[in-house]
Amino acid sequence: MPDQADLQIKVGNSISRAKLFRDKAPLTAQALLDALPIVDRTIQVRWSGDAWRTERNYELRPQGSPVENIAGHLQAGDIIYYPGQSNIKVGIAYGDAQWLAPFMVPVDVCHLGQITEGLDRFVAACQRIIFDGPLPIEISLAH
Repeated sequence: MPDQADLQIKVGNSISRAKLFRDKAPLTAQALLDALPIVDRTIQVRWSGDAWRTERNYELRPQGSPVENIAGHLQAGDIIYYPGQSNIKVGIAYGDAQWLAPFMVPVDVCHLGQITEGLDRFVAACQRIIFDGPLPIEISLAH
């Protein structure tokens, strides 16, 4: 199994490429690959900073599974998996972020990957979400 797999991430009209951290989060990374393609919409996170999450839930790991490669502070292009109770999301930061619950309580999320190409276009597209509303997304294997 290779250490990383290439993903294509389309947000609105912006297309980026990303590396999936199969070495640091092997079970979650494989589960994401098995779930592809993900076709959804962005939802701006409420407390966590410059990031969005998927609208729909994606249960990549069974409830209560340990969180692999726990993320702290996130930077633009960091891809995460949030295995919450009722909110089970894939998310991506487009600036400084940290996954937080209400009352600013940090939440364990899996740092799953990183955008490696097209980050500037990705950030520019995502910065409009808070003003213009959700954008369509597609996460798939890179061609």
